[in-house]
Amino acid sequence: MRGGDEIRAWLENVWDRAEAAVLLRGGDDAGPLARRTVLAEIYDDDTLAELRALTTTGDFTGDICRCHGSLTVALLDAHGEFIGSGSHHGGTDIAWERGRFRNNLAVADPDRLLAFLERHGVHRH
Repeated sequence: MRGGDEIRAWLENVWDRAEAAVLLRGGDDAGPLARRTVLAEIYDDDTLAELRALTTTGDFTGDICRCHGSLTVALLDAHGEFIGSGSHHGGTDIAWERGRFRNNLAVADPDRLLAFLERHGVHRH
């Protein structure tokens, strides 16, 4: 398990490089990101900033959820390459690079995150 400071530094770096985000069907066990069903695509800078705040603000739990998550937030760089991903767990947590960090982020505003997902046509799976 990695500490919150290390994960926050990684998140800052990867989000600063992100040009787009895609919301993908399935969590950590759903196979390669490039083969998954795209539920929503986000390119607008303001919408990306909102998603960033919703999925990076909160407290690390020091543990991981035992489920694989319901959907994945995947970040893409300017070349359309995947540069990071986090799975959504239980409506309240994001596990960024779960296999690497093994530390869920309990998001600060889970209701607002769920509303964001609904607004983009992503319903609980």
